[in-house]
Amino acid sequence: MRKPTNFTSYREVCKLYEERGLTDYCLRTAEDVLFVHNFDLTETTGFEDLTEEQKKLFISYVITYMNGLGMNTKITLWPKSVHFVKEYIYCQAPTWDEEEQRNIRYQIGREWIIQKANGRTKKFKKYFDEGKSEADVDQVATTEKEYLRVDWKYNGGSEWFHVTAPNQYY
Repeated sequence: MRKPTNFTSYREVCKLYEERGLTDYCLRTAEDVLFVHNFDLTETTGFEDLTEEQKKLFISYVITYMNGLGMNTKITLWPKSVHFVKEYIYCQAPTWDEEEQRNIRYQIGREWIIQKANGRTKKFKKYFDEGKSEADVDQVATTEKEYLRVDWKYNGGSEWFHVTAPNQYY
């Protein structure tokens, strides 16, 4: 069972960094995260479904992200889950917009599919705007994005990020 350091004081965590030789209070490895913050990144839900490359990206991202936070924030958060996701953005055929005086293509839906390293997929979520359906989708205009979806738990809340590189996330 993962137990993040949200029950450890600021001073205690600083002391753990110093014991580990991290006098600049920056994490370097997954082992540093385990030693200081008491959670094993390899036990994050979904980690086992990632490819080796995706696992490396996840670990690098977590270290980069945590190093960008203040200590009071670091001691309250941990990654709850990680998944490699393919996101499809569905648009309708262009329609004339009188105000803009041009054709505009509107987004009408999205779909997220979790891709596992073994090739299996799992539909995560799919929606269309009210009154729209797959029949309204212009296949030419469908776009696709791939990223790691990392869900964080912190201080009673949660947040998730699209991760495309260790230092590229939103």
